[in-house]
Amino acid sequence: MPDSGKIDLYQNIWQKFIEGDDEALSSIYFEFFDILLNFGMKYSSDRFMVEDCIQNLFVSILKNRRSQKPVANLRFYLTKALRNQMLYEYRKNRKLVFVDEHRGTDFRITYSIENSLIASETEEIRSRFLDMVRKDLSVRQKESLYLKFNCGFDYEQISELMQISVESARTLVYRTIKSIRATFGEEYSNLIFFSILRSFYTLPTAF
Repeated sequence: MPDSGKIDLYQNIWQKFIEGDDEALSSIYFEFFDILLNFGMKYSSDRFMVEDCIQNLFVSILKNRRSQKPVANLRFYLTKALRNQMLYEYRKNRKLVFVDEHRGTDFRITYSIENSLIASETEEIRSRFLDMVRKDLSVRQKESLYLKFNCGFDYEQISELMQISVESARTLVYRTIKSIRATFGEEYSNLIFFSILRSFYTLPTAF
């Protein structure tokens, strides 16, 4: 994914687009497409629908160029916009399997931790963690964990994406971490979170 050293670059490219440079938007599209696809697939198993939503998002951005404003974090702006686009498509077509707190649809969270735990750790620990994620964490816990540790979003951004208060986002993440620590203990929990963060910083297209 784009690192912090590129934030100014993306802001400049976005500004060029606002000022009328179509190639700037093309650069943004190709830079972020895989990231957006991975993000969207957490909310739907329909890859073609997710890809359509990404296409529609960029068409909308192009059509509304004159109303676009500078953004501080382009990655967050695009992922939030994609989530809203997918929610719109779901409500319109009822074709997406979308995360909804009341309906309890599962959140498709996967972790590159499967391949990133250091070699000295056993398959049993990896298996236990992934099994816990699948079975023991609630839909909202999975989503908050993913947004916080895999996407690197802060609590204000998480609250916007999940449409909850900042305090609720903070509490949700805290309780999720507490649950993991209670299951694995301090040492293994630290290793698990380190592995997630390492995948976040080293794998460009892996959320």
